[in-house]
Amino acid sequence: MQQTQRIWYPLPFFLCHLFALLIYGSWLFEPTRALWNTLDSELFFLLNGLLANGDPWSTFWAAANTKTADIVTGLVMILFFFIFIFTGPKTLRIERLSMFGIMSGMILLSQDGGLVDLYSRIIAVVRPSPSLVLEPVYRLSELVPHIKAKDAAYSSFPGDHGIVTMIWVGCIWFFASWRWGVAATLIGALILLPRMVAGAHWLSDNLVGSSLLALLMVAWILCTPLTHYLQRLGVWILGFILPRSWGTTQQA
Repeated sequence: MQQTQRIWYPLPFFLCHLFALLIYGSWLFEPTRALWNTLDSELFFLLNGLLANGDPWSTFWAAANTKTADIVTGLVMILFFFIFIFTGPKTLRIERLSMFGIMSGMILLSQDGGLVDLYSRIIAVVRPSPSLVLEPVYRLSELVPHIKAKDAAYSSFPGDHGIVTMIWVGCIWFFASWRWGVAATLIGALILLPRMVAGAHWLSDNLVGSSLLALLMVAWILCTPLTHYLQRLGVWILGFILPRSWGTTQQA
């Protein structure tokens, strides 16, 4: 959704709440919860079964579940947004940099000590990851013990990586065109894949737990006047720092 001028986005605001209600409601409602449980289990066995092939795939997936890999994926997200910034019109760079600032603030707000703690207390869901519940399971910590890979979590709902990724994808869809949104969605799916292969997260940790918080944040931050005024503030501040040819301060 490419936008710069509007203040309220009532339809996306409504749709975000509708999707959040449908997704979370389907997970709470017993008949559809059974479908979620089946999907969770079947996808886990399918993805985790990839580790049965041994090296080099076990080493690859182990490396993809390390802190270093987390940093790399974070840099990929940043690089993607900066490509969006600097491949567009030069006069929109300041405006798009302010969008990046808003997205970064949303991600920081969602981290431990922020909204995710309040969110976790409200939903009150504590469940272990599939690698601690289902059998048979291929554990990266046993297959590749020399790599410190995350392959389990005693409380996996919601997915922490999922929250960051969903917010990033949501911001791309909101600030950029649908082509950028589709590309971000595909990249986001790849980012979430390693944790599910390792068994550190269920699919519903991401599609239900993470997307619920991300949808609510997109609705209440991006679709309300809050983002309009934050963006104006960002443009005003950056206008004093960056070249004037990169944009002009928005008028009141």
